Amino acid sequence: MITDKLKINAGAVSKLLTLFCNVSYLCRLISDFFMLLNDTEINAIAGTILRDHSFLFPSTYPDIPLNLAMLRDALAKADIVTEKNDIPDIMQRVELSLAAIVPLTWNNYGSIAILLNQQYPDENLLSISEQRVIELTRGLSNFADNSLPDEDVIDSIMYTWISFTDEDMSLSEDESWS
Repeated sequence: MITDKLKINAGAVSKLLTLFCNVSYLCRLISDFFMLLNDTEINAIAGTILRDHSFLFPSTYPDIPLNLAMLRDALAKADIVTEKNDIPDIMQRVELSLAAIVPLTWNNYGSIAILLNQQYPDENLLSISEQRVIELTRGLSNFADNSLPDEDVIDSIMYTWISFTDEDMSLSEDESWS
């Protein structure tokens, strides 16, 4: 009688294992179908772009100089085929990854604002001081500029950073202009 129960339990375990393997396989298929790139893949794509286009960094532009041709080339090198409608999301994630690894200077206020917004989402932007923005910027691991920033640059960082959170903030007209 005990051996009969063991046979049933062994059969149930076998069925469960088969089901689990099918579910795991199905999950991999779904992931591949929807082309969900993980952070490791995004970082690898960003690294490829940085290696292939190192002459562009540090950039003299406020934002990361990333274009569709650069992204397509890096995706091809990684053997990643993606749907056209996935490109904007991938582009945004790669740009954020690049912003975190390329050497930044005060000229890169757009990229600095992106990183500050990501790393300090709870910072009170209505009362933040210029000195605090300078401290946070210099604290970014890839910030590589020892010069003193112009006041206009700090204002640009602050305004750009605020623009990322502007949708979430409920300000009266008077508050938004003060």
